[in-house]
This record gives sequence, structure tokens and C-alpha cells, in this order.
Amino acid sequence: MSHATPVFPEAGPSESPYRPHLVELIPQEQLRTVLHPVFRYVLTYLAQHYPRYFLRIVNRHEEAFALVLLLLEKHHLWKHDASLSEHFYQLKLAPARVHTPRLGSIHAQQPARLSNRQRWGMLLVLVGLPYVRARLDDFYDRWSTQNDPELSLADQGPPLTTGQKIFLKVYPTAVTAFETTLLAYDVAYLFEKTEFFRPWHRWLGVRIERAIDDAPPSSTQSFLSKLPPLLPPLLLALKFAQWWYSPTSPRSLPAASKSEEQSLHTSVLPPRPLPILPSSGLLTPPHSPEDEKQELKADPSEQTYQIDAKEFGHCPICKGKWQNPAILPSGWVVCWRCGWDAISGEGELGEAGKNRCPITGVAVNQSDLRRVLV
Repeated sequence: MSHATPVFPEAGPSESPYRPHLVELIPQEQLRTVLHPVFRYVLTYLAQHYPRYFLRIVNRHEEAFALVLLLLEKHHLWKHDASLSEHFYQLKLAPARVHTPRLGSIHAQQPARLSNRQRWGMLLVLVGLPYVRARLDDFYDRWSTQNDPELSLADQGPPLTTGQKIFLKVYPTAVTAFETTLLAYDVAYLFEKTEFFRPWHRWLGVRIERAIDDAPPSSTQSFLSKLPPLLPPLLLALKFAQWWYSPTSPRSLPAASKSEEQSLHTSVLPPRPLPILPSSGLLTPPHSPEDEKQELKADPSEQTYQIDAKEFGHCPICKGKWQNPAILPSGWVVCWRCGWDAISGEGELGEAGKNRCPITGVAVNQSDLRRVLV
């Protein structure tokens, strides 16, 4: 059941059923911010496959998006008195001041429509403000890193002019003031201190209302009004298709039989074991210093070293139980203190064992010692 419009709006109730809540207005603004990233990604995808036609458009994607947005917003403002996102959320723009009719002309009135001045003003805000903001952000990002000695990849261009330096100092303050103004309007609108959701609504004399007087949507609804909510799922489907048809996707891998998979896994052999130094005292039978050179030249697989259940969990250096165990790059687990002293040259081998694994003799740094949880 629709609410009847009072003849004298000033004498009506203070809480109008046409006034949308703040939680209805924030999503329609967020929906508007989704359009540009989706538009840019689609252009980038097309430029990768058809660079002859879309590469120049990608290089000027800000202008291309502003042109498309101009056509969409102009269509919705002139036909529905609402922007693209407002029309999707069943909202509309209405004049803030409506002339009171004379008593002799009381009859069913048509809803008040926006004037051409208000439509052109809203079109300028909806299209021009995002475009100008994007270009100013681009200038700030480019000039703030230009000729910066702290950045090795900085653009060593010409020196900044006086106007550019003033812009770099003023622009962050201006952006902060602008965002603070929008936040103040959000709070004021939330507590019903103002009927205008944005400052340009006050300047143009328009306000946002629920479109409850409009006719119910017909089956021949415009395709453009159905497009915004479909953009995120379409973007997700496009990225999935791009990954699925890429050369690295599972679809591009040849199908292998079970016998081929088994042969593939069996062909990958583990790395050969590193030779154990005779000076470590781990080899059996014990070696004399004269046999050390021959043992190092022998095949590591021929070396004999066994660990029984009683010796498991003991450090091969101090022969005691692990204390704060750590692993060496060679794969041996030792006490962290024992490994640190041996690598730093404070072990039994002294400086001869510095930066060497005390078990295998491979090159090791102190930073290669990693603690493990056992």
C-alpha cells in the first residue's frame, strides 16, 4: 500500500517515509566504485588478446571510463531522475523545495521532476568528480616519487616546478578536508540534522528519496539497470576462465596413466648422503688420522653408521640428549649450542672447523642453523 502525498508537505510528519536510511545510501556509493576496476580489468584482458584494437584504449582508460559513465548516467538521470547505482537500489533524486499548490488546483499531482539545471549539475558531479580525483591522484603519485634520492627506481625527470611543489604540499590536506566533509555529512544525515546526503545535493537543491511512487518494475526492464550487480560475478568468471585456459592450468597438463605416474615418482631418487668426517667419531670401526683421506674419497653409501633406539635423540657432538635442538643444512640435528660453537670455531676442531659442518664438513654459516621442534 503506497503512502499518500500530503497536499502541504510542510504540515506533514517530520519523519518522511521517503527518506532513505544511511545504510541504504552507503551501498549505492560502494557499487559505483566497483565499476571502474571491473572496466579496467576487462580492457586489460581484451588488450592482451587484441592489442591492435584495445591497447590505445587501455592507455587512456580513465577517459574511456568517463565517456562510458557519461552515457550511462545521462540516460538514468533524464529517464529515472537517478544515477545508475541509485536506480538499482530503488532510489531517486527529487527537488528539495516543492511549490505548494493553490486550493483551487488540488488534484492528483505527478511526482516532482528534476530541472535540466539539476540534471546537468548531477551529471557533472557523477562523472567529472571521479575523473578529476583520479587524475589528481595520478599526478601526486608521479610527482611525489620524481627525483627522490631515497628511491633507486625513481623517475629521474626534470626538476619539479614551484607549482608542482605547492601541489604536493596542498593536495593531501585538501583530500583530508574533502573526506572529513563527507564524513560530517554522513553523521549529520544519520542523526537527521540535514536532509542532504552530500554537499552538492545542497548546492543543487536536490535530495535522495525512495522511489516508492514509481510503477513496479516491468518485465521489459532495461538491461543496463541489471548490469551492475552482475559485474562482480562476471569478473570472477572471467578470471577463472583466464586461469583455466592458461598454459599452467591442470587442463593443459597431459593425462597420465597410473603406470606413468608410478614411473615418474620412482625415477626421482633421493639425494646421495654426504660423507661423514672420520674426526666426528661416528663411523664404525674407528678410523685413524692416516685413513681420513681415503675415507673421504670413498663412496658415502659404503660408510657404516647405525643409530639404535637408545642413541636416538642424542646430539652427535656432545653425545648427550638434545638441548634446544637445531638442524644443520646437511640434515643432522644437534644441540643448538653445540652447533653454534662448532660453526663459530669454538668447538673441538677450533678455527679449523669454522663455517663448516662438524659432521660432514660442508660449508655452513651461523645463519643456516635452524631450530626444530622434536
